[in-house]
Amino acid sequence: MTHASRLKLMSLSRYALMIAALALAGCNREKIKVQEVPKDSEQAAQAPGAMPSLANAAGMPADPHAGMDMGGGEQPQVKWKLPSGWKEKAPSQMRVGSFDAGKEGQAADVSIIPLQMPGGPKMELNNYNMWREALQLPAVDKVESEPVAIGAEQGKLYEVADSKSPKRILAAVLEKNGTSWYFKMNGDAAVVQEQKPAFLDFLKSISFEAAPATATANPGAGMSMGQPISAETMATAVSNPSLPAGWKEIPNPPMLLAKYVIPGAGDAKAEVNVSMLNGTGGGALANVTRWRGQLGLAPMSEEDFSKTAQTIDVAGGKGTLVDMTGTDSKTGKKSRLIGIIVPQTSDTWFYKLMGDPQIVEQQKETFTKFIQTAKFGN
Repeated sequence: MTHASRLKLMSLSRYALMIAALALAGCNREKIKVQEVPKDSEQAAQAPGAMPSLANAAGMPADPHAGMDMGGGEQPQVKWKLPSGWKEKAPSQMRVGSFDAGKEGQAADVSIIPLQMPGGPKMELNNYNMWREALQLPAVDKVESEPVAIGAEQGKLYEVADSKSPKRILAAVLEKNGTSWYFKMNGDAAVVQEQKPAFLDFLKSISFEAAPATATANPGAGMSMGQPISAETMATAVSNPSLPAGWKEIPNPPMLLAKYVIPGAGDAKAEVNVSMLNGTGGGALANVTRWRGQLGLAPMSEEDFSKTAQTIDVAGGKGTLVDMTGTDSKTGKKSRLIGIIVPQTSDTWFYKLMGDPQIVEQQKETFTKFIQTAKFGN
């Protein structure tokens, strides 16, 4: 089976991949104006917002051509009342609202992110497990949530915490007219818990107004996932002559374009993940930082990254290779990760080999050649 045929579900996966951006900064523009309603003033602070296609990796629609309009279209303006002690920050990347709710040296970041996509149980579970993964907690098969008032409507509130984790996440989601609105507080456990009442009051203050004609940016400008691409078109985007010996394909992996398992002795194994994001996908360092978190490693500086990252030749250009070893946050076992990031004209491809250190060492050359023989289309 060719790599092209294995990517025939790419239009679905492309929709799925972008949810990772909820955990990392994936896109760099906005199309939505954001307004704050101060307590004592009618003046609104506005920021031109871009709602790029942070597609919902979590819930792939049954129709691969449905629900992926991340490009044009008008979004309503969102307004809120700023809780006492919160500081507003300039919206950035995918946010239409950004706030600092921390105090006394403890961090609590609050964000508002709207995504045009259908909801569903699969999306909900994947989102929930993504937030758990951010706190290095194991995945679960059941979501815990409760109703919450978001303005005049009812959404869902998710609280992700663990007595062993120093961090805590509060996330509220409202499905409204085909858009999923994500309100999230993430930070040090103590201050997030303390700020929970303020966060709930903040949610109650939310209101929406129809966007004026000037609120919609040029849908052709900058990064946008645009309209869904047919499976036939995407299947020709990249091809690879053959699957390496010993690699076993995992059909339809959530949040990925392709996934392979490389079994070893006993229960030892390694896995290869293939994903793709538009543009830079948040940048190489941001993705490497995410990978390091999966191994329980601290983030690295730009300087350290430039010293350790290697450049390799790939079809049509250069790729960036990183190699790191730590402890798998899910299994608690020693694990090695080799990641290769391949920028293309308008997309960035991410290949990750991770698992048993001995298998990873054995497969490093095969993994590298697998990527180097891929042929990327337009």
